[in-house]
Amino acid sequence: MNKHGFTLMELLIVVLIIGVLSSLALPQYMRSIERSRATEAMSSIKALNDAVYAYAAGRSGNNACPTSFRRLVVSFPAETLNDDGDTITTSNFIYRINSATNAPIAGTDCPGVTAQRNAGDTFDYVIWNPYLAGNTGRSRILACYSPSSNAASQGVCDSLDLVTDQTPGASF
Repeated sequence: MNKHGFTLMELLIVVLIIGVLSSLALPQYMRSIERSRATEAMSSIKALNDAVYAYAAGRSGNNACPTSFRRLVVSFPAETLNDDGDTITTSNFIYRINSATNAPIAGTDCPGVTAQRNAGDTFDYVIWNPYLAGNTGRSRILACYSPSSNAASQGVCDSLDLVTDQTPGASF
């Protein structure tokens, strides 16, 4: 008897094995993608906070801190969907100037910029720079938290080795 091809059972077993392997790999892939998005936000926060610092240098009084991103000399690298002045909305984040952080940018009295993930139900973390030395001995560290204590969001914060037990406005 000469057999040509595979039996239905052999094909089903191969499809089942591929399905199991992909179900194991997909969550790790999604975490990697989210981690790269968070890294992009960290880079943007650095650029925006440096622009706030440059704006505030040499200024004093009520006009020392910018109240709008439009006052800053900075090229924002992300695709900007909306710029309301005090917020910039991209496809992944909402950046806010003069945000809820009460920790000023080092060398100024100006509060820092926050980046809040706007992905809906999956991720809701906020990245900000408290500009304070924490218990870890690091200075000018970034902090990250999830307003709803979402486990997936906290996982992204943890994977980036960011301080995760603080919220904007809290002190270390």
